[in-house]
Amino acid sequence: MKPPRAAVLIILISMGALAGLYLYRAFTITPTGPTCSNGATDYPACSNNTCSNGATNYPVCSNNTSSCRDLANISSHVYVPVRLQVVRSCITVSGTVNATIYEADGDVHVRLRLDPASSNWTNSANDQYQYGYLVVEVVCVRTPTQTDAIPACQGYTNQILVPRAGEHITVTGPYVLDRAHHNWAEVHPVYSLVIG
Repeated sequence: MKPPRAAVLIILISMGALAGLYLYRAFTITPTGPTCSNGATDYPACSNNTCSNGATNYPVCSNNTSSCRDLANISSHVYVPVRLQVVRSCITVSGTVNATIYEADGDVHVRLRLDPASSNWTNSANDQYQYGYLVVEVVCVRTPTQTDAIPACQGYTNQILVPRAGEHITVTGPYVLDRAHHNWAEVHPVYSLVIG
């Protein structure tokens, strides 16, 4: 027995109204919650520092962007900042410290073995000159012995704890290429560093 044409028409109209309501809600309601960087093509699902929806590398996921802001104005204490080509204004990566090296310009140069989820942040210069490690620079940890680097650290007291070899850390800061050193990749300067 065929249903009456009026009933079919009512069902089709109802389905159309529901579809229209769905589309309206989809395009007018702004989602709330965490946001992610690094290539997400629409509002991503974020959980445990991973994102869906087209993220092309390890994403920065947070409920706000305060962790990626230079609240202490650390960038103004980078020695000769023109040597650094900024690729990303801010990233967060994690890994295990291979070594910490104290430099004459007052900075501590940390070699970081990246976690698998962060591994695409190094380049061929890191492979060739840094044993494959990402360089992480904590600036003005000590008073510079290099004369022309002294002005960069004046008026600044480092508050970032320097990690030890073997410790697992998460760091946030600008992702740069060091043009004075073969264009290897660095996080420089470090805005925040969490051990463990």
